[in-house]
Amino acid sequence: MINFRETDWLRLLKKWWVSILLLPFIFYSIHQAYWVLRFNIFFAISYSFPFPINIEYFITKNTLLLVHEAGHAFFMFFGRTWYILGGSLYEVLLPMVILGYLIYKQMVYSSQVMAYITGSAWMSVAFYAADGANRQLPLIGNLGKEAHDWYNLLSGWGMLDKAQSFGVTFAVIGGLFFLLALTLPRLMRKYDYVSLDLKL
Repeated sequence: MINFRETDWLRLLKKWWVSILLLPFIFYSIHQAYWVLRFNIFFAISYSFPFPINIEYFITKNTLLLVHEAGHAFFMFFGRTWYILGGSLYEVLLPMVILGYLIYKQMVYSSQVMAYITGSAWMSVAFYAADGANRQLPLIGNLGKEAHDWYNLLSGWGMLDKAQSFGVTFAVIGGLFFLLALTLPRLMRKYDYVSLDLKL
């Protein structure tokens, strides 16, 4: 029989507390993605998150929306396709770059939070892509259906019938980032470096 001492539990809690904290947020994000992609695209805007997850979702969603719109501005100089794709591309690329930096710096807890945000960004893009064929979701600034990024991209590529497949693929990628957020304490190990001056 395994006998855990109190210090063992404290050590485990200290290592995994962010993962425990992220679990309900990730659960509801995945549950929302299932309802959006399996049943009704309007769950992308009408899914009922419980308190306090709804507050986090509101903040994350609107921050990612700002990043998305900034992406259009950054990529507008590279032609129409890149301008349209730039919003979604920058929405996932910026969190991934920040995540890479945090992992490089061995900042475990910050990396976990950023991996969660990256997963949320992929979910956001997944919902937008899945809506590409039907264009049901309202657009920012009350723009018309002709301004839908993923409709324009997929119709231009002749892949409008693959909108749902794009959505599912992006959601799976988002789920992998959620998994990364939960398992980073196991994957990242901190090493202490000692400088030895051996005079032989």
